[in-house]
Amino acid sequence: MDLHSGPASGEVWIRGRRLVLRPLLTAEEIDEEWQAMVAADPLAIGELPDEDSFRARLRRSGRLLDGWLDLAIDLNGVSIGRIQTFVPAGRALPTGTFDVGIGLREDMRGKGYGREALALLTDWLFEQAAAEVVEAATDPGNVAMQAVFRRVGWAFAGSLTEHAREWVAYRITRQQWQTRRDARPGPCSRLTDHAT
Repeated sequence: MDLHSGPASGEVWIRGRRLVLRPLLTAEEIDEEWQAMVAADPLAIGELPDEDSFRARLRRSGRLLDGWLDLAIDLNGVSIGRIQTFVPAGRALPTGTFDVGIGLREDMRGKGYGREALALLTDWLFEQAAAEVVEAATDPGNVAMQAVFRRVGWAFAGSLTEHAREWVAYRITRQQWQTRRDARPGPCSRLTDHAT
């Protein structure tokens, strides 16, 4: 699939079988993401970010900068959600560690898109961004997200308290990712076509 003219220099575009992870391309997409944050299930977010900062960050989407990367999850030319890396407030991450967050439109859940997007970004972080650990936290009640983590090869890493809430953490290390990648069958096992 060719979206517009393709990636600009330095932008991250990750192509999979069904999805493209790409920068947010329009003000309307940024508006939709802000509205999705405002309406988000409390299971999904720790706290609502400052609107101006959030919008400014999304205008820089598609570029990995100081641990932050925001990408639209695109299906057939339409954004169906967003996936990101971020640096948690008040918690420095070791070099090579990336925290991930993902959100899909409600009508797009349960179709494997979250799993594909997480697998694409995980591969890209290890292959292109020198990741050593990729991790994420979710609400203990978010059983669907926990299943996605496990299906992509991530392991339960314990629990943590942030934003005055308990979260369950999942992660995958470079060694775990490499072992899983090496076990994929055949030359057609690669899901991704990366452009940076």
